[in-house]
Amino acid sequence: MLLQKLNRWVVRWLERQGLGGVADTLDQHAAASGDGEALHDLARRALGRGETLAAIAHLGQAIALAPEDASLLCSLGAAYRQDNRFEAARLAYLQALSLKPGDAKVLCNLGEWCIAQNQSAEALDWFERALSSSPRLFEARLNKTAALFELARYEEARLLAEQLALDEPLRAEAFLNLGNVLVHTGKSKRGILQYKKALELQPGYAEAHFNLATLLGSRADLAQTIGYLEQRIKEQGDSVQNLGLLAAAEQAAGHLGKSEALCRRILARQPDNLTALITLGSCLDGGGDAAAALPLYERVLALDPSQWAMGSNVLFELNNVSTLGRDGVFERHCAWGRQVEGMLPPPALFEGRGRDPARKLRIGYVSGDFCAHPVGFLLRDILRHRDAKEFSVHCYSMLIRPEEALPELREAADSWDDIFFLDDSELDALIRKAEIDILVDLSGHTAFHRLAVFARKPAPVQAEWIGYFHSTGLRSIDYFITDPATTPQGSGQRFSETPVYLPHTRFCYSPPDYAPAVAASPVQTQGAITFGSFNRLPKVTDAVLAAWCQILLALPQSRLVVKSGALSDEQVRTRLLARFAQQGIAKDRLYVREGSSHQEMLAEYGEIDIALDTFPFNGGMTTLEALWMGVPVVTIAGDTVVSRQTLSALANIGLAETLAFANVEAYVAGAIALAQDTERLADLRSQMRARMQASPLRQSETFSRDLEALYRRMWQAWCRGEKLECIALKS
Repeated sequence: MLLQKLNRWVVRWLERQGLGGVADTLDQHAAASGDGEALHDLARRALGRGETLAAIAHLGQAIALAPEDASLLCSLGAAYRQDNRFEAARLAYLQALSLKPGDAKVLCNLGEWCIAQNQSAEALDWFERALSSSPRLFEARLNKTAALFELARYEEARLLAEQLALDEPLRAEAFLNLGNVLVHTGKSKRGILQYKKALELQPGYAEAHFNLATLLGSRADLAQTIGYLEQRIKEQGDSVQNLGLLAAAEQAAGHLGKSEALCRRILARQPDNLTALITLGSCLDGGGDAAAALPLYERVLALDPSQWAMGSNVLFELNNVSTLGRDGVFERHCAWGRQVEGMLPPPALFEGRGRDPARKLRIGYVSGDFCAHPVGFLLRDILRHRDAKEFSVHCYSMLIRPEEALPELREAADSWDDIFFLDDSELDALIRKAEIDILVDLSGHTAFHRLAVFARKPAPVQAEWIGYFHSTGLRSIDYFITDPATTPQGSGQRFSETPVYLPHTRFCYSPPDYAPAVAASPVQTQGAITFGSFNRLPKVTDAVLAAWCQILLALPQSRLVVKSGALSDEQVRTRLLARFAQQGIAKDRLYVREGSSHQEMLAEYGEIDIALDTFPFNGGMTTLEALWMGVPVVTIAGDTVVSRQTLSALANIGLAETLAFANVEAYVAGAIALAQDTERLADLRSQMRARMQASPLRQSETFSRDLEALYRRMWQAWCRGEKLECIALKS
């Protein structure tokens, strides 16, 4: 017996040293002498390696030696489960229970079996029986959380998970459990923090790593994550949580069709499952069906009014699909703003802030897009050319992965704070401590915004600029920075902010160094016109697609390139082609392309003769890039910011009168006429980059001085206790 105990101690030491193979050799010798504990250890390590048949064989030998040992039967049940032999697993657990009727661990195992079989109510009963026997049994408390969630008792699950993490601060599984509950109830940012905590406690924790990769990972991480989750579902069953994680991973990897199918499986069980509604909405929106996504986002908001992001998702989609009209969309934005501002105490005043109208000003920029994103590129040259004697720049970045920030922006900023994990009160305090004079939002109702912080008024002067294409609805933001073409005075556009004007354009285009030279008109070599659109698919509404089809039908030899990241998914491609087919356009006239590197995408403009803009949601950076690559953009000039973005760009290069049209009929006729005038196309292409280079769109130093002059006027007005009127600046 003493020798057997010594052998077990040596085996445990070898395992801790990572020498499982040596431990196996010792245990095989011991097992040959009838050591049941050695057989049990051999089975445990075999299971860890995924060798289920070997584990089952070892356990069978051990049970033959000790048929009354319930722990062996529980291990056998686990091995059967891992081998997908669920009925054999249940029988093993029940046999163990007959040997130890009140044993909490055996009861817990039966509950886990029920969870894997989607028998959540019965599972909850087993876990509660286990806890009545052993109230602090960690595994039972952990699994009870999962059962409550499967039964859609979300609040009970959250409270139990939070209490377990408090009670077991050194157990990584407790924080993983809490992270899962938070993520699956729409609180991803808080969930990410719990996954990180789990990995701090247990750096090799695969489940926490893969769950985190679902939310933050690269494509390579996601490929591994999907494989891991698929295997976990085989072993543990298709619980709502497992399906939800897999759906999120598939969506993040661009597999929208697969993610959509998983979400619908979840919603068939739990119609009010927040994470499934959110993920499904994102899949439909990303795949080009914003109209179908909108009611899902509204459903989430109705179920949980604290989901500010979903309120913003609704407002964003209204720019695409609303039948409310311009005023109705504006009122919805204002209603959101009133709700947010109404829940906050009156903002602290700035009594101690000096009101020197001429002093150096501290400008703060808040964005989730300080990366290779339109906002990052539009801001790059402006920060490079700022007047450092008169203005300091402070960036508050919501990037999930801070390493993705454009180096030029980091270098140009006087200070940089990564704020993704700060709550609203913490960010409010950070901005106040920095004594920011003018705080500028560059996100609006797009992803990762911090508008709820702007509602707290952490800076004396606040403005909205370039990141959004509509009023935010917040009265706490003082100004909306625009230009005369985007927002004509007297046009009737409505803002909760005061619109203030830069002289020419609100965008300052900064082309990347790798942008290729302008290619010759492809019609000269192809003999037929190639139209193109590189806009996001949600902008391609039924009205837009119908107009494009009219153009293609009028020019039977023409073809259309549609390029979008979502088109990497086969289901999304099939749906898009079907929409064109319904309008009489055969798929051999369509070139459907998925996303690519930015450099490759710019080069593809060499294959496009004419870019067809979307409406009412025009291109922003998409339009600027097409023009820089020599491609004329045909657009409809609407009556809102979002529907006049391309018009503003064209106005700045002197082409608004020839490429911007008042309605769909004129747009279709204009595109057809331009396609038929190949000489004009060639002239436009050869002149386009020079036009842009000479225009206000590319005069970054002048733009910076104009913007800083506007900031100075905002500040001077505040010093006087006033607010600027809606009056345009002159350059």
